Amino acid sequence: MFITKSYLRTIIILSLFIASFYGAIIIGKELNTIHLAVLVAKDGKAISNANVYVFAITPNGTRLMAVASTDSQGIATFEFSIGEVIKPIIDWNSIQKTIKISPGFYITVIGRVGEYKYFGTGSVKLPLKTIGPLTISTIVELRDRLLKVEGALSSTVNYKQQAPPWATLVYSKEESLRETLFKVATDSHTKAAVGYVMKKYGEIAFRCTYAVTLKYSGTIIIPWKVGEEISWVTSQTEKELVFGAGQNSVKYISCLVTFTYECWEYEEPADGGELYREHRVYIRYYLPDSLDTTKGIDDINGTEQFLKSAPGQGLDPENPSTVIILQEDVSTLFALPGFGFVREIPLVYLPVSLVVAIDACLVLKSGYAIDATVMVYCESGYAVSVYYIKVYRTVNADYSLPCWAIILKT
Repeated sequence: MFITKSYLRTIIILSLFIASFYGAIIIGKELNTIHLAVLVAKDGKAISNANVYVFAITPNGTRLMAVASTDSQGIATFEFSIGEVIKPIIDWNSIQKTIKISPGFYITVIGRVGEYKYFGTGSVKLPLKTIGPLTISTIVELRDRLLKVEGALSSTVNYKQQAPPWATLVYSKEESLRETLFKVATDSHTKAAVGYVMKKYGEIAFRCTYAVTLKYSGTIIIPWKVGEEISWVTSQTEKELVFGAGQNSVKYISCLVTFTYECWEYEEPADGGELYREHRVYIRYYLPDSLDTTKGIDDINGTEQFLKSAPGQGLDPENPSTVIILQEDVSTLFALPGFGFVREIPLVYLPVSLVVAIDACLVLKSGYAIDATVMVYCESGYAVSVYYIKVYRTVNADYSLPCWAIILKT
């Protein structure tokens, strides 16, 4: 066939235009893409055919985004839109004055190892940016044993071949409560002066407390445990409290927090036709402007742990017996009591056996996001022993955490 030079030139130009047009589409899509790779392991060994559930962390709780099975190398890969995952967080932050929250993924995994299925959790914090691509990888360890599996391992189905979701949110509850952050108690021979500052631009994370039960019987398979970080909050303001605790007194610090409960039902059959339910309790964010010297809905109670002792120097404010810096002397993470919230959840979604004293866990991501100092005073002729509180949860729970509570005794 004879083709004129002008016609050939037109075809070449059109072809280049089409290639550049679709190339621009591909580049544009990539700039809006999050690439996530999840490696599932048990005791350091990669686990194939494990089901990986990826939830986006949103201003309104967690949302199931996708489910996939791990390959022979124990890896599941995903692609998400920045516009779906990060943009809603940026929009929410744009109307807030006192805090900013970060986007991220909360990840759960159910996989078989030998005769049993196991459960694991993980999380990934994402940057507040709208231009990608973002490439993220993480490892999720299968730590918690579920039920014994009878028979051969059934083949898994990739989420792209089956209509989602594979997990369903059957109930959620959100409530703003005044949460107790700190407590100091004195006796007849001691007193204290407290300085407590929530720093501007200080970042705090909250870990998820979770349990797994069977849907119909309510049997506890995994008792309450403190898992991975599920929210990240950066203060945009600074709030400071300075106060004294006189002899024979108990003083508190609290602020408003937003508690969230979610009940997720997994379409992974257990023995006897049962289904697994995961129960999540976590703090989504806090309001630093609400910091006050009042007691929250729960008290801080637990086992007293000896910290240090010092001879009395008198009650003169210029001569403290000792000084406690909580993030250094106690911990950069601590428990926040959550029973006041849990006890209001309907029993049809949370078995009565799980309505027990549990905690959320606060983590100082910036070392001095909260700067808390206690000046301890003791009468001359006495010695003061300083204790902090640690909670050991053993009633349908399995964890221990320090608390920011200082007890003075002579």
